[in-house]
Amino acid sequence: MISTYFTQLTLMGQQIFFILLGLLGMGFLIGFHELGHFLFAKLFKIRVPSFSLGFGPRLITKKIGETEFCLSLIPFGGYVEIAGAAEIGQGDQKEAHATDKDSFAAKPFYQKLAVMLGGILFNLIFAYCALILLFMTGIPKTPLMPNSVISAVQSNSCAEQSGLCIGDRIISINEQEIGQSLQRLQQIIQPLALQETTIVIERNGQKIKKTVVMGSKEVETETVGFLGAEFEFSPTPAHSFKDAVVLGIAACNIWIKNTFAGFSHLFSKKGLNQVAGPVAIIAMTVKGAAAGWQIFILLLAIISINLAVLNLIPLPILDGGQILFYSIEAIIRRPLPHKVREYIHIATWIMFMILFVYLTTQDVGRILSPYIDPVLKFFKLR
Repeated sequence: MISTYFTQLTLMGQQIFFILLGLLGMGFLIGFHELGHFLFAKLFKIRVPSFSLGFGPRLITKKIGETEFCLSLIPFGGYVEIAGAAEIGQGDQKEAHATDKDSFAAKPFYQKLAVMLGGILFNLIFAYCALILLFMTGIPKTPLMPNSVISAVQSNSCAEQSGLCIGDRIISINEQEIGQSLQRLQQIIQPLALQETTIVIERNGQKIKKTVVMGSKEVETETVGFLGAEFEFSPTPAHSFKDAVVLGIAACNIWIKNTFAGFSHLFSKKGLNQVAGPVAIIAMTVKGAAAGWQIFILLLAIISINLAVLNLIPLPILDGGQILFYSIEAIIRRPLPHKVREYIHIATWIMFMILFVYLTTQDVGRILSPYIDPVLKFFKLR
């Protein structure tokens, strides 16, 4: 009895630890984003009154130079206050409307642009460094990083007709190297529908070249190339630093491109149904923390890329929106009326809150569906 109780207590402690670790991971990404804004502001000698890691009640406060650094109770993100950069809805900003020579408002447009892009740049830097590190250490088996080894061949497909077999590893298509990335393989195949294609595979240590006519399938409103092979999830081996840099950069570039493609379909009905909301993102981060440090870092790198791309969207509550405002002001050579900014900002917040509620409801539905579906099926049978 005592042993069972102790085991349950241990498991509960582990779950709490992984939840906290997941939340800290998300907080780190947001804090690292804000650090980018901070460092670029300091680079251009723009006054930064405060920088906080976390939100809520302050636990530790220390003033260094002109900046008050804070560690706050809620470790989910952070914020940086930049003198002369008034942002609606950002709470008490003592120097938000400063116009002196060391304020954001007095700086030239290119410096404002660099400060706003600093957070996005830092999210991408983290992603590139994380993926390079992971390719150096090796990545455990995960659906996030499938490779190009064939695990199944569909009947009557291009893969079957060309003699591809389970265990074959695709090296290149039309002389384009695949590397360890299934995403790159799919990107190369998609525009090749019904085209004659050269595929180089590795089978039992030997390279074999095959010439095939790529298959096709309909995806939404377009025809894309289709090979008809499924690929396994297997560990990614450790590489030398030189190879890890090449593979890490290539993998990160593919994730960035795929993320842009995903956001381009965000507001279609099908796109929204495939988007993970805040609950799902936190749940995935917690699972990643429990799956080992490599999977955790990989997941943080992917989320960091998503944060970078998200912040490029030209909406006022995001960096992209602030960049748009400052760009318009640079063109018309005068500040936009405060009321205009405020109305646009409020409208955007309402839209985001509606999206937040919708995605959260969708996330909860997905989580509860394994428990609800059997009950609904039972009553339907009755």
